[in-house]
Amino acid sequence: MFKHQLSIKISFPEDKYAEIASRTLNVDKELKEDIIKRTITTDKNILIINFESTNAKSLRTSTQNLMELLHLITKTMNDFKEA
Repeated sequence: MFKHQLSIKISFPEDKYAEIASRTLNVDKELKEDIIKRTITTDKNILIINFESTNAKSLRTSTQNLMELLHLITKTMNDFKEA
């Protein structure tokens, strides 16, 4: 049973950037799907990330890892946009 939940919504300047982030993040699946469940979707230019976890520590760790990946993804998108 998942006792802990977190929902994050991040807006991007255009729909295509939210979609790129979603597709990129969805490649990496959670290692322990019995402990943490993650869904990533988009709604226009909004990236929506939902977590459900059996414990707070796993939720924090998974969120931190995903945010680090998202930071790298947005930095890469910005670098290519400027090129």
